[in-house]
Amino acid sequence: MSVCVEFPDGVRREVPGQLRALSTQHHGGSAQFEQVPLNCDPVWKYERRGARWVAVPRKGQLLPLRPQVPAWWQYVELMLEPEKRPAAMLDAEQRGGVTFQSAA
Repeated sequence: MSVCVEFPDGVRREVPGQLRALSTQHHGGSAQFEQVPLNCDPVWKYERRGARWVAVPRKGQLLPLRPQVPAWWQYVELMLEPEKRPAAMLDAEQRGGVTFQSAA
């Protein structure tokens, strides 16, 4: 599904869209929907001007989400990358001294 959007340079392009409910069903009547563009572009946001959609440059800066704390598995030494493991653990692995016990 796509929606025709007019960009500042006059070019019209199809952008990804979705259906948005205008009203809910009332006593057996049909629901009404409209097709709107998804605001998923990091450069443009889309605004309605009358019956048409217009692209407007975003202001500000979008940053990717980053985890605030390390993931739980980063505290488990066996799950670390070999270059990040403690030296004693690597020595035991190389000598074959590491044994695993079944949890069952």
